Amino acid sequence: MADEAFRQQVKNRRDYLRSSRGKILVWTAAEREEDVMRLLSEKTLDLAAVRLRMPDLALFRAGGFTVLPVIDRNGLEALARFLQGERGRAEIESDSGENLSASADSGRIVTAFVFHEPRTESVTGTGTGTRIETGSEAGADYAHLIGDIPKQYEPAELYVYRERFCFPFYFRAAEPAEKPDVGTAVHGKPKPKAVIADWFLGYGDGVILLPLLRKLIDREARLGHEVHLIAKEKLASFFGTFLQGCRIYRSPESPAVYEAVLRSSLYRKAILLPVSVSSPPMRHISGLFGAALGFKRPYPLPEPAPAVYPPLPAEQAEELAVLRAAGNKVVGIQFHTGDAKRSWPEARAREFIALCREWGLALVNLTPLPYPAEGCSDWSMLPVEELFAAIEGLDAVVGIDSVCGHVAGFLGVPHITLWGRSFPHLQFPFTSDESHVSFRTLRANYSLVPQSADIADIPAELAFARLTDILEGRLSPGKELHTAEDTLKGQGIEWVSGR
Repeated sequence: MADEAFRQQVKNRRDYLRSSRGKILVWTAAEREEDVMRLLSEKTLDLAAVRLRMPDLALFRAGGFTVLPVIDRNGLEALARFLQGERGRAEIESDSGENLSASADSGRIVTAFVFHEPRTESVTGTGTGTRIETGSEAGADYAHLIGDIPKQYEPAELYVYRERFCFPFYFRAAEPAEKPDVGTAVHGKPKPKAVIADWFLGYGDGVILLPLLRKLIDREARLGHEVHLIAKEKLASFFGTFLQGCRIYRSPESPAVYEAVLRSSLYRKAILLPVSVSSPPMRHISGLFGAALGFKRPYPLPEPAPAVYPPLPAEQAEELAVLRAAGNKVVGIQFHTGDAKRSWPEARAREFIALCREWGLALVNLTPLPYPAEGCSDWSMLPVEELFAAIEGLDAVVGIDSVCGHVAGFLGVPHITLWGRSFPHLQFPFTSDESHVSFRTLRANYSLVPQSADIADIPAELAFARLTDILEGRLSPGKELHTAEDTLKGQGIEWVSGR
């Protein structure tokens, strides 16, 4: 699977970094933290930050780290010279850092910065010197931090410095081996629960997750518990628009996140949301999410009412009002995404658009297309968060297996899904990566599914005919939840034999 290949790449990278032993620990008091971070972010691509209770410098040196203390402006200038190659390792290690010792300041928190030095190696057999920058892939791999930081320091929290993907960790000293008895423990704030959104998840999966996360956050709040949601950049921003009452952290798309958070002693429980099932029975992704989040199965799916989404911008709202005043049926379309196997071919899309125009339909293109959508209103630059208000005002949506269909299903707007690469009940059929998970939209869906899994086999005439059936009331997808059983029985699914 793609994620297995990714994990192997991370493992190879981690093994290289560990063997290179080019590790540097820069520690500083809090008042110099911003200066050091700014300098490091300017001078090196491979940067991560950790927060430590007063570090045991000897322990880090024994682990192969070059240790550099920065306690004043002179230390900051020395760090700059070191990064520029003007200060050697021996000179660095001559700084004892005795004024910030673990024994003297055992309760004090300082900030440390850990990164790997770029190394120069030769490519054997060519005689050509090749510079290997450890930072070149660092945005996707900080797994080495987990293995390199002494075990006395555990991951405690994640954050992103400004908008830059340096994937910092906070670490803290490990808890004492002897745990206090629960009956006599000091009553304080309970540990939060962490939810990790897999790097595989896209916007459509985020839409399915929304009501479940809202339900989880409300449930934990009633118990006095906090929820931390950890997701890649685009999903973190998306969830931040719709969810209140939880802390949301952005992280790069790396399995290192899983290892860090699952090992962390900060969390009462850490949940990695599953995305695949290797063997039958088939389950809907919402069921997998719900079970992982601790809801009893079968569980009632919350209605979308708790989510408050941004209003439609004035320009699009005015355009929609004009179309409505003219008596037009307004249909949203999405025919293209980054995955070519899920994108409807341009010829099919153009033919469908022409049929709709002949019938007098007003079409709204909801996401970017690599070709002009002639005769369609262009709302493709709307951010995902504003698609909710846009789709809520439409009569129907026709599109590929992607975010717009999921938003329509969330809202109960009738929509047709044009399937490619996968089936409603099976992901990646005819391959070794088959996954028995349904990513079908939650409700109000009618699916056109080519038996070949080739989306080009869906004729424009068929998609147009089913759209007019919906608009004229001959076909009603219904607003009840599509269960896994419904999908397996073929309810609301039409198989297409081919060209």
